[in-house]
Amino acid sequence: MSDKSNKTPSLARRASIYTLSRAVTAIAQVLAAMLLARFLPKSDAAVVLYLLAVYATLNTFGQLGLPDSVFYFFEKYGEARRKALCQLLAKLLFRLALAGAVVMLAIGWLGSIQEGFGLVRQLVWLFMAALLFELVTTPLPNVLIAVGRSKVAAGLNVFVGIAQFLALTLPLLTPWPVVGISVGMLVFAVLRFLVSAALYRKALGGDASMPLPEGTVRELLRYAVPMNLAQVFWALNREADKIVAQAFLPIAMFAVYAVGAREIPIVPTIAYSVGAVMMPYLVSNHLKGDRAALLSLWLRGIRRLSVIVLPMVLVLLTLAEEFITLLFSAAYVDAALPFRIYTLIMLQRVASYSGMQRALGSTKTITWSAIWLFVVNIALSIPMVLWLGMAGPPVAAFLANMFVWWYSLNSIRGLLKADWAEVFPMGHYLKVLAVATLAALPIFLLKTRLDMAAELKFVLLAALYFILYAAVASALGFISREDWRRVLAVVRPSGKSAPSR
Repeated sequence: MSDKSNKTPSLARRASIYTLSRAVTAIAQVLAAMLLARFLPKSDAAVVLYLLAVYATLNTFGQLGLPDSVFYFFEKYGEARRKALCQLLAKLLFRLALAGAVVMLAIGWLGSIQEGFGLVRQLVWLFMAALLFELVTTPLPNVLIAVGRSKVAAGLNVFVGIAQFLALTLPLLTPWPVVGISVGMLVFAVLRFLVSAALYRKALGGDASMPLPEGTVRELLRYAVPMNLAQVFWALNREADKIVAQAFLPIAMFAVYAVGAREIPIVPTIAYSVGAVMMPYLVSNHLKGDRAALLSLWLRGIRRLSVIVLPMVLVLLTLAEEFITLLFSAAYVDAALPFRIYTLIMLQRVASYSGMQRALGSTKTITWSAIWLFVVNIALSIPMVLWLGMAGPPVAAFLANMFVWWYSLNSIRGLLKADWAEVFPMGHYLKVLAVATLAALPIFLLKTRLDMAAELKFVLLAALYFILYAAVASALGFISREDWRRVLAVVRPSGKSAPSR
C-alpha cells in the first residue's frame, strides 16, 4: 500500500470527525437559544424568534431536497461531471432563494401587522439578503464528503456553528440587540458564502468538466422533490404537538411544555452525520449491485452507533430533572415529564434510515415516512392530551415515531429483498440497551440520595454514568480497543490513522 493510502483516514475516523463537528454545531444552536431566552426581554425575543423561524423554514423548504442529491448523482455521473453538477445545483438554489426571499417578504409584512411586531417590516430585508447568500452554500458539506474531504467538511460545519452562534449572541452585548442580531445573520451568511466559495474552488475549481446529460434537471427534481416534501412534513411534525398543546393546555403549563418537548439535537445529529459519511459507499455498493457489502456496512454502522447513542439516551432519561434545570433553571423542572418521553424517541436514532433509502434511490418512501409520521402524530395527539394532559402529545409523538421506525425498516427490507435480521441487528441492539440500563441503575439510586445543586448533580452523575457504562461495555466486549483507539485518534490534534478500507 502506498504512503498516500496510509495517510488516508479510515471510514470510521471520517465519520467520527464529521460527527464531532456536527455535535459542535448542535451544541452552539442550543446555547444560542438558551442565551436568547435568558437575556432578551420577551417582546424582543418574540420578534427575533419569529424572524428566525421564518428564515429557518424558508431555508429548509427552499433547498428542495437538492443538497441531499449530491451523493447519488456524484456516483452516478462520475468525477468528470461533478463540477458541472455543482454549478447546476448552485444556479437552481439561487433561483429558489429569490423565490424564498419574496415569500419571506410577504410573511414578514403580514406578521408585522400584529401588535409589537412592527420592527419585523424593516428587519425582514436583512434576512432576505442572508437567504440569498446562504442557500446556495448548503450542498457544499455533502460535496466535500463525496470527494473524500470529510475533515474539511467537518471544519466547515464547526465554522458555521460558531459563526452563527456569535451572530446571534454578540449583539446581546449592544444597546440594540434585535437590530444587531438581524445584521449579524446577514454578516454570517456573507462569511459562509465567501468561505464556501474558497473551499469549493480548492476542492473542484481546477477540475475539467464534461457537460451534463440532457434531462439532468428533470432527473434531479424527480429524485430531490420527494425528499423536500418529506422535509416539509418533518417540519410540520416538529410543531404539531405544540399546536395541540397550545390549544388544550393552560398558558403557564404550555410554556413549561414547550421547553421540555424536544429531542436534544446532538443525538440524532450523530446518526445523520455518520449516515452522511457512509452515503458515498452505500450508493457505490448499490449501483455496483454489491448487496452483501451494502448490508455489511449498514449493519456495522448500526452496531457502532448503538454503543454511542443508547447510553446517551439512558443518562438523559435518568437525569431528566437535573438536565432541564441545568439548561433552563429550576422554574422549568416540570418540563422533565415531556422531555423524558421525547427522549424515548431517540432510542431508534441509531441509523439514518432516510440515508439508506436515498442510497437505494427510493426517495418516495422517505416522503411517505414523513407523511405517516405527521398523520399518526396528529391523529393521536388530541385524544392523548385530553386523556393524559401534558404527557399526551409526547406520548403521541413517541408512538408515531415507533410506527415510522418499523415502516422505514420494512421499506428498506423490501427494497433489498432481505430478512429483518439483515437490515437491523436486534440482538446486538438489545444487549447494548441492557448494558446501558444496568449502568443507569446505581446512578438513579445515587440521584435520590445526593443533596446538592441539580446542575452539579447532573455533571457529577453523568460523568460517573459514562465511566460505569464504559467499564461494563468494555468488559463485555461491546467497546473494543480499536473503538477506543478511534476515539483517541479523533481527539488528538495530530497523528496517523489506519489505512482506508
